[in-house]
Amino acid sequence: MDLEIIAHRGFSVMAPENTLVAFSAALQQGADSLEFDVQVSADGIPVIFHDELLNRITGTSGKVSEKTVAELKELDAGSWFAERFAGESIPTLEDAIATFQNVKDFLYFDIKPNHQWLEEEVQKLGEFLVQNNLLNKSIMTSFNENFLDQIRHYHPEIPLGYFLIGFNQFEEQLQKAINKGNSILSIHYPIVLQHPEIVTQSQNQGVDIVVWTVDDLNDFNTLVNLGVKRIITNSLIGSYLKS
Repeated sequence: MDLEIIAHRGFSVMAPENTLVAFSAALQQGADSLEFDVQVSADGIPVIFHDELLNRITGTSGKVSEKTVAELKELDAGSWFAERFAGESIPTLEDAIATFQNVKDFLYFDIKPNHQWLEEEVQKLGEFLVQNNLLNKSIMTSFNENFLDQIRHYHPEIPLGYFLIGFNQFEEQLQKAINKGNSILSIHYPIVLQHPEIVTQSQNQGVDIVVWTVDDLNDFNTLVNLGVKRIITNSLIGSYLKS
């Protein structure tokens, strides 16, 4: 497997995170894959946004889950980053279809854990992926492991991603990934630097690892030398990887 560069919320050092312009910038610079965050609006529509609260990105109070898509679309998700991005909107998954179809390798969905998905919502998400030929590109990661079980029930072909944010969780999370099959570990990368044996122990069990979020070139090169093939980054994309 070749090295896979995964753009964290798009090219998020060059454009406002989790927006279509950030995704396009990442692909133009040569990112292989996209990572992004998914929540559900008050009217049950999956939208791409990281925080539970709207204030950091939009300057508006309230939660994503309390607003309809129409209300979310009225908000400015770009000018916080730079004035030239004023008016950039919060995208729905539907908005991103064309961009997603241009991704070379994978779409890493980070399903935020603040919503308990209804079975109907999970089914609709699966139908969206099928109808837009995205099923074979999609990887579902989440701290909401109930969601992972739900999507696996309908689409066993979609790889699941189990998070690892502390080394003391390694054996437990690795065992989950082994037991579920067709799964990866998504690991906070300093853990791998401190415990490099994680790489071979996981891969020997048929569980690949993804590391996040790597923006230091020395750390990047160390991880590659350890055998890590999937790296999530805000900045080390294309020419920025060589600078």
